[in-house]
Amino acid sequence: MSDLVKELQAVLDAAVENGEECGCQLAVFKHGELICSLSSGYTDADCTRRIDEETLFPVFSVGKGVVTTLLHHLVEQGKLSYDGKVSDLWPEFGCNGKEDTRIWHVMSHRAGLFEPPKSLDFLEWFNWPTITAALAAAAPAEKIGGMHHYHAHTYGALAGHIAELADGRELRRLLKEELFAPLGINGIFFGISDEQYGNLAPIVKGNAQADDSRLAFNQHEVLSGLNPSSNGCANALSLARFYSALLPEAVGGDGYLKSETIARATTICRCQGDDDLTNWDRFGLGYALCGPKGDFGRMFGHGGACGSEGFCDLQTGYAVGFTKNQLNLTHPVHPTRNEISRVLGLPPRVW
Repeated sequence: MSDLVKELQAVLDAAVENGEECGCQLAVFKHGELICSLSSGYTDADCTRRIDEETLFPVFSVGKGVVTTLLHHLVEQGKLSYDGKVSDLWPEFGCNGKEDTRIWHVMSHRAGLFEPPKSLDFLEWFNWPTITAALAAAAPAEKIGGMHHYHAHTYGALAGHIAELADGRELRRLLKEELFAPLGINGIFFGISDEQYGNLAPIVKGNAQADDSRLAFNQHEVLSGLNPSSNGCANALSLARFYSALLPEAVGGDGYLKSETIARATTICRCQGDDDLTNWDRFGLGYALCGPKGDFGRMFGHGGACGSEGFCDLQTGYAVGFTKNQLNLTHPVHPTRNEISRVLGLPPRVW
């Protein structure tokens, strides 16, 4: 074990020992080569089962980066156009002022549908026919194509259903056949089986409030449903492998996506009146940009509401997956992630 890997393992172990984390995983690739796949801690607050490399974690919005990659892939295949109308693929969507919504409006969080329709209860967000039909019928809450407004619970449903309609395959099959199988990924899921529940590290309250809304995402109907906005489950190794495949040097040329696609996807997309660029939610086309000021697009991926993340760094060739199950009041700032960044020499991320 190299000194770097020993230091990273020590970071995870210290975070568990001092109570910052209950359980966590870290996987790192560099230039396509696996550097480490580490774990520490427990699946629950009672410390009854230890985390290992295969343990799955609810990763919340980390899943948005996965479905984003699928959309870019379909554009490269000629099945989608960034400037294409959503309603050309999804006729029911073309109503209530959404008739001219473009694919890029959805991908840059400018579709005006940043809240699930109020007619739905929480669990219906994860019923695929229900959430997609409700979004198709909804009226936008803001000007389409105007100011950025993060689509926290609707992005995955919009992007995922657009992908289905463009290709013709159901979303889970499409992800498996076009992304996961070709990249050798077996640890990212949108909807886990009853058997996989036995391998899950559910969200642990930590020092958060007992009524913290994130705890609701442990419910069976959420984790077995479908909405890539927030119901994904993954392990760190699969997330790191996924983002490693997006780096050009991973395959000796273009990565899974072409270099020009990555360049477009990681160009910040803002308009007059948007929040200051120091805010956490800096987006290109679908990816959150987490590079340093002046070079935001250097690092891209997505973080999640409990602190899990997946991203890659075009400058260093690092691809990182980090998963955790304990809620922290400091979110979106996470001391464990910051320590990992320090060891790897990367800018910290607030997302």
